[in-house]
Amino acid sequence: MKQLIVALAACAAVLVPSLAGPALGDTAMSVSAVGAGPHGYDFMVGTWSCTNPMHPSELGALTATTITATKLKDGNILIRTASPNGDVTSYNAYVAKTKTWYAPFADSGGKYGTETTQGTGKTIHWVGTFYDTDGTTTPIRDTFTMLSMTKQLDVSEAKSGGVWKVTAKTTCTKS
Repeated sequence: MKQLIVALAACAAVLVPSLAGPALGDTAMSVSAVGAGPHGYDFMVGTWSCTNPMHPSELGALTATTITATKLKDGNILIRTASPNGDVTSYNAYVAKTKTWYAPFADSGGKYGTETTQGTGKTIHWVGTFYDTDGTTTPIRDTFTMLSMTKQLDVSEAKSGGVWKVTAKTTCTKS
């Protein structure tokens, strides 16, 4: 269970929708525009430092990660999270027809999942499923709160035994 939740915390870090700062050549955006439309996460491009004050427990939690976000030619965002516990790769991809952001992810140990949102603004909720290498699935959710356009808080949760449990409280700031 500890490895599952440690991976969940790493995966949540890759989904950080409020890593702020405009991409080169872009103009600054307001908090209310975060997540809105196909350019709602363009501001993520850059390198970010994330910390989590929660102590490892049965549910585990990463204490520090580095996130690098890159804008791809197709308009999607590639996100790579590096930590002492392993790496996670994710994409933030927008589907205009449904106005939904999708964030599929996989970690360096073979675990994977996806989260989605239609949220915009200061607080955005992502929900999804985490798949472990043993075939088990776990419902997951993340609540991202913009503290500023250069700092955000992600509260990550996993459903275990029918109860939602906080697995990480990660704050990310542009390096």
